[in-house]
Amino acid sequence: MSETTLQTQSVAIHVRKVLKRYGSSDKPALNEVSLEVPPGELLAVLGPSGSGKTTMLNVLAGLEQVEAGHVLFGDEDVTALQPEQRGVGVVFQSSMLYPHLSLRDSISFAPRIAKVPKQEISRRIEEVTNWLNIGHLLGRRPGEVSGGERQRAAIAKALVTQPRLLLMDEPFSAVDAQLRRQLRTELVKLHRRIGTTTIFVTHDQEEAMAIADRVAVMRDGELVQVGTPLELYRSPVNSWLADFVSIQPLNHFDAHVDEADRLVLLDGTLTVEGARLPRGSRVAVGVRPEHITMRPEPAATTWRILTQEMLGSVVKYVVRDTNGHEITTVTTADEMLAPDQPVELRVDRGRCMVFDAQTGKAFASASAQEASGVS
Repeated sequence: MSETTLQTQSVAIHVRKVLKRYGSSDKPALNEVSLEVPPGELLAVLGPSGSGKTTMLNVLAGLEQVEAGHVLFGDEDVTALQPEQRGVGVVFQSSMLYPHLSLRDSISFAPRIAKVPKQEISRRIEEVTNWLNIGHLLGRRPGEVSGGERQRAAIAKALVTQPRLLLMDEPFSAVDAQLRRQLRTELVKLHRRIGTTTIFVTHDQEEAMAIADRVAVMRDGELVQVGTPLELYRSPVNSWLADFVSIQPLNHFDAHVDEADRLVLLDGTLTVEGARLPRGSRVAVGVRPEHITMRPEPAATTWRILTQEMLGSVVKYVVRDTNGHEITTVTTADEMLAPDQPVELRVDRGRCMVFDAQTGKAFASASAQEASGVS
């Protein structure tokens, strides 16, 4: 790996109680949102359509003005600054390259307008495009290269300005799944090389969890939770988030706590030891498919495999009990079981996510309860 000579920047981002409405709508696009991003972090902003994630990006870029609150880059309040005054690079879903210009001319456009010396522009372009493996394409126009190459050029176009903040709005959503995985791997490598604070907006849970140092999940103009991918996956703050960040469908159960301190699921078809909640409590339980252990048992009479679906090295099953309840679970392909095979199921309490049945708010996990002495 060659030494990096590009003068990269990295800045802490502080979003403080930002309020943004569109038109006369009573529902804010951003409802007093606060967010802290340390310098050099790659943060994914994840959420469904209409959650406010693109509005957040536009506010950071200066493309949208806020009704209240402040945005700071380090110690500098940039709330009222125009986009060109913020030192921000933006990569959109479409590459935003000039169709009549070569890639070189598109990439160099902004620094030329900024009167950066020609020799310095050439040096930056050479370094960034070599990182992105498009140095040999600089003489071509956007219509003469592939979609993935256009997006790499769009990233180069943002980086040659030496931004202190790189913003990316669903930059890979227009390419096919295999290329999308390749591009996001390249992005992670590039970020580790240059260290620019980067905020990546996406609606794709797999993408956010794969690339980010932390993920900020938005819903209805508010931040639901900010944490590492593993924190969001294992300790979501509510049942909606647990479901939203699932790659495989989350199993939902209504449950109660019996006199033996067990979670009773599916009218007693499944029980989980060690509820550690008041007896008689009614709760909602979420269990990810990979946290339900399934093993063949010829004598089992309750559960049978209904369907089987190959997903690469993983096999997904729907298992049905004698009362018609269905559960999704997974095994590796090496442990593949056949449809209609009788099985036994076991749920580990440490992997159960338990939520208030009315509010959906998460109770403390079993491991957290042990750490705090709750029994």
